[in-house]
Amino acid sequence: MGGAFSPTFTLKVLDGGTPVTTYEPGKTYKLQVMISASGASGYGFQAVALSGDDNVQAGAFANPPAGIKITPLNNRQYAEHSMRSNSNTFQLDWTAPAAGTGEVRFHSAIVAANANASSGGDGSTFLTNPVTLSEGLVSSAEDNELFEAFRIFPNPVEGQLNLLFQSQQPGEYQFRIINLQGQALLERRIEISAGEQTQAQDVTFLPAGVYTVQVTDGRRVSSRKMVKQ
Repeated sequence: MGGAFSPTFTLKVLDGGTPVTTYEPGKTYKLQVMISASGASGYGFQAVALSGDDNVQAGAFANPPAGIKITPLNNRQYAEHSMRSNSNTFQLDWTAPAAGTGEVRFHSAIVAANANASSGGDGSTFLTNPVTLSEGLVSSAEDNELFEAFRIFPNPVEGQLNLLFQSQQPGEYQFRIINLQGQALLERRIEISAGEQTQAQDVTFLPAGVYTVQVTDGRRVSSRKMVKQ
């Protein structure tokens, strides 16, 4: 299938330009397909997001830019090129499905063309294994359910992260720092008293990157994005 160009490609789901392996239910991300094919004159792609044993549609594509269309077929959405593209990169919005959907699998195929008005000499390939995202927790809004106020600072952070809480009641909570792969790199119980207070957490051990700071009572959760320098 490689054709004259032996094309390769990557499919990523981006959150603010950062690839993710875990999705937050209901959140909107960017789906990116990037093709590498030396000598090609044009490019095209197709992608679909599926979940469950029955391979049903997972989430929804939206806001396709010029040259990309969303094709409904058999209760699924296929994101694909609508014309040959001079760019080797395709992007459009993907909104994650509702909580409880579970793992989402992205299947995709691409074509690299020589623009000779026929299929001769063109190259194509597909993902032999889908790109998978596991389901994460839903972040609360700034006026979250757990606290009257919750923020982290400084952000970006180097060594000490401060957590500011405004709470009506005292309580015990689970505190976690989670990486982009969904792994909890720091997890401990914290006590929060009534009123406004600040607690410090040492994050010097964390590699530079993007993390989720999470506080939960076991039923509800408040989350904030943290950048470690």
